[in-house]
Amino acid sequence: MITKEQVLDIVAKEKIEFIRVEFLDYAGVTRGRTIRPAQLEDAMEKGVNFSTAIMSFDTFDEYIPNPAYGPNDGDFFAVPDPSTFAILPYRKNTARMLCDLVDINGEPWHGCPRGALKRLLNEVETLLGGKMYMAFEQEAYLLKDQDGQLVPADNSHCFSSEGADLQEDFIQDFVYSLEGMGVTTEQISSEYGPGQLEINLKYTNALKAADDQVTFMHLFKQIARDKGMVGTLMPKPFQHLAGSGLHVHISLYDEAGENLFEDPTDQRGLDMSEKAYQFIGGLLKHGSSLIAIGAPSVNSYKRMQPGSWAPAHICYGSGNRSVLVRIPEKRRARRFEYRGADGTCNPYLLAACLVAAGLRGIQNQLEPGEPVDFDVSAASEFQLKERNISWVPRSLKEAVDYLAQDSVLAQTIGRSIWEEFIKIKRTEWDKYSRYVSDWERNLFSARF
Repeated sequence: MITKEQVLDIVAKEKIEFIRVEFLDYAGVTRGRTIRPAQLEDAMEKGVNFSTAIMSFDTFDEYIPNPAYGPNDGDFFAVPDPSTFAILPYRKNTARMLCDLVDINGEPWHGCPRGALKRLLNEVETLLGGKMYMAFEQEAYLLKDQDGQLVPADNSHCFSSEGADLQEDFIQDFVYSLEGMGVTTEQISSEYGPGQLEINLKYTNALKAADDQVTFMHLFKQIARDKGMVGTLMPKPFQHLAGSGLHVHISLYDEAGENLFEDPTDQRGLDMSEKAYQFIGGLLKHGSSLIAIGAPSVNSYKRMQPGSWAPAHICYGSGNRSVLVRIPEKRRARRFEYRGADGTCNPYLLAACLVAAGLRGIQNQLEPGEPVDFDVSAASEFQLKERNISWVPRSLKEAVDYLAQDSVLAQTIGRSIWEEFIKIKRTEWDKYSRYVSDWERNLFSARF
């Protein structure tokens, strides 16, 4: 683990002139300041001040009505975590550090998403005797401007080598930059949509996995911009093309390296342990409210449609890509993937809520039922009811309404985070509901 002293030594040795200290707000937007080397030691000890009111801004960068934090609520302080120090390969003499948020007394601030994840991971270690491991698998589009319209940057096909050839310059710079910042990629492929890529990040402890996803989010957009393109993690940029999801692979290991989610004597034949099934039971129990955290934009719900290879129902299965929680085939290490998120989420909040739901599933011994072995999107309403399978929320409003009733997530991630997140997302839904699109104007003005 890199120390404060080592960070200072690297900054001096590499002649770093600017250090960005950054964190994510509840809307998943990166906030930060840039400091000079002379201020770095003090920043790592005391933090860099920010008005608490910044956590009451929405995705549109507008201050929400009835915010929890106003001009009279003072500051919190962003303390850079030395373990996240990385030199930015694509910027001149610049480094970046991700932060924990503390209060005026230097204690963890109750509104910090990264702090909420750290608290829950400590709870897992205490109660389960193991550490959570995660890997984020992101789909994203490369776009270009064509006559004033954004269109896919190429016409590559799913899993084709052509996509890697056409975007070789971007892909290689992107991967080298990730590796230069301490993030390892497992595999890269051309995805279902033209100009769409899927990148799997390497398994690691859950906190670093979330940090790595934040690095991914920044680099994908910034390097695409440097190449004259638009890189976007938007869930559904085109009505007629595949959406972009975010899958989170989850496992639990003890100190000896034993996979606590694996059991070769599993009566269901999937080699999964009771803890694993109970964790999945927790994810399904809180499935509707987790969708609000993982898919927090109005655009997210245009992706999760039946038959789209995105989850539209709350269930689990083995090797089944129509479900919310998928268990990979047995020849791979025992784990499962949560498929109900996209690139508009805050990775810390998502990871924290997944851990919270799964942990409560284990504590309450929640059973997920039998795995689903058919394409859920093709099932009739009778079949769904017979198997007790419900739909995922069909809009951001519906998802947030479920989250507002979820006292378990409120207690585990912190009521202040939970309450303000709900207010922010309801504000965004209200704005979206009032927006009149060109499609509506063209349709209704001609028809009525």
